Amino acid sequence: MKKILLILIPVLLIIAVSIGAVIAYTSMGKSSTNPIKISRQAISNHDAEKFYKIVDVDAVLNSAAEEILTAQINSTVDALAYSTQNYMTAYENLKPDFVTSAKNYLDEYISTGKITFQEPLTPAQKFFKDSAVDSCVIKSFSKLKTEDGETHAKINFYNEKINFYFDIDLTLEKVDKTWKIINATGFEDYFSSYKRAMKKTLEQLNAPIRDKISEIVQLKGFSAGIAEGDEYGFSQMLKMTIRADIKSDKPISRIVGNIIIEGKDDREGVTPFSMDMVGRENGVQDFDVVKTLNPFVREDVNVMRHGLRRDNLHIEVTQIDFVDGTTLKEFTELPE
Repeated sequence: MKKILLILIPVLLIIAVSIGAVIAYTSMGKSSTNPIKISRQAISNHDAEKFYKIVDVDAVLNSAAEEILTAQINSTVDALAYSTQNYMTAYENLKPDFVTSAKNYLDEYISTGKITFQEPLTPAQKFFKDSAVDSCVIKSFSKLKTEDGETHAKINFYNEKINFYFDIDLTLEKVDKTWKIINATGFEDYFSSYKRAMKKTLEQLNAPIRDKISEIVQLKGFSAGIAEGDEYGFSQMLKMTIRADIKSDKPISRIVGNIIIEGKDDREGVTPFSMDMVGRENGVQDFDVVKTLNPFVREDVNVMRHGLRRDNLHIEVTQIDFVDGTTLKEFTELPE
């Protein structure tokens, strides 16, 4: 099955899909007015003009951006602390990079049948690359179904590189006796599926690295307490003492990790920390670490309002820098 045209870009918070649905055969039939067939022919013929007549790319991009931006912000930000104006400002700041990058890659795909990623990458372009845009294929396509005056068809996709499935629902209408794709939804499902699959993939890649790190830095426990942050009482601080047993065969310059506050539905408040090891020897020792509780992150806000639940607080070491310049570090993105 041929790789599809699938433009996936969350710009920090957004994913959008610009769909022309490249497929050799669908249950919609072989009619000359079939938008899937026509869009496939347009791409095969490198005919961008015809493709844009069959797919309302602007509408699809706007719909996807709004859907995923809302889903992502709602999953991480405390709704009571983040105003409607904040939502709109964040969206409007992210949208230009998102739309421009999406259209540029779309035009390149139609013109050449591939997408190239040239450094330096913008935030939108980086996610194009990280989300394995060129590894998504169509697995199935439903028949047209009309309800309440709207015609829909569902496409099931599979991301081969990150190993997950997701559905996109197309909205179609007849324009001059020809079906046209005028919208698409399902991006929230893609976003949540992508996050779960990426997390699982990275966990598998990092398992042997994590084992090596834990042999060198053995976490023994921690104590934590909440203190006032800024003078206006807007923020608070989580002050921690981490006890670790250091067992390294060569001098360490720095230990890096994350303080994680877990919430419901896989939500997390994550703050990185760094512990200076210069002049420290091996053995059991204490490290003082401070986390600023973010008043815009749900999990941090819950701690400020209701206090700290120790079961929801976790410490992880993700990187060890050695004095000789070498580093032992977990992957934060998929390797090439």
